[in-house]
Amino acid sequence: MDSGLYAAVNGALRAEMRLDVLSNNLANASTTGFKASEITFDSYMTKPGAEQFPLPNSSFLGLYGPKNVPFPYSDPATNAYSMTYPRASGTQVDMAQGAVNQTGNPLDVAIEGGGFFVLNTPEGRRYTRDGAFSINDRGELVNKNGYQVMGAGGSALTVGSERVEISPDGTIANAKSMIGRLMRVDLPTTSLEQVGGNLYKAPAGQEIPMETVQGGFLQGFLEQSNVNSVRGMTQMIEVNRGFEVYMQMIRALDGLDGQAAKIGGLG
Repeated sequence: MDSGLYAAVNGALRAEMRLDVLSNNLANASTTGFKASEITFDSYMTKPGAEQFPLPNSSFLGLYGPKNVPFPYSDPATNAYSMTYPRASGTQVDMAQGAVNQTGNPLDVAIEGGGFFVLNTPEGRRYTRDGAFSINDRGELVNKNGYQVMGAGGSALTVGSERVEISPDGTIANAKSMIGRLMRVDLPTTSLEQVGGNLYKAPAGQEIPMETVQGGFLQGFLEQSNVNSVRGMTQMIEVNRGFEVYMQMIRALDGLDGQAAKIGGLG
């Protein structure tokens, strides 16, 4: 495979990956507390010499030639040459604040500013900005999936059936007494991984407690998605056009390779 064809295939795959991310963003434009993601790119320069291997797999196509030598290299490695390719190094979450809308539901809570609610799930702790909560049959505060909302100190919040008041610092109380306080933690955006259900997970030890932060909880409000639908549609059109250009390049270069093979056969 010549370097031009290889570069075109690489570009088409990167465009396809970005389309997947943009599509997911647009699909969640009305999802409460959703945060848009974007693929982060960098470049990778190959170098002659077998000692430079192995190259990345899923982010670099993972194509190998005879004797397990990655394209565009040949064997022996002295025939190799340097090439620079784009590489999708991962995705990053845009933590920009979404619009905060009033709902009037006393169990709806929005976070104004940084941080996440903490949920107890069968797979361990998960994090969300979606504060559309309810009370289960055990009187526990839970999210839409039925996962317990964690209070400061790491225990589930049991609020009972009475109406509760939630203060700006997250303190929950009913007419009789204080019940507990919502847990709020911050996380490095580079460590966040979307796991579905508008939830995130992060490696252990990444939580940054925000118990000393004053205010930020708004009872009777919900934070909306921070996806800009108009910008997202524009980006999808742009990436689609780029993908079509890459496909045209692939077809053209493949045709040239076919012609070269025929000429070589005649010779």
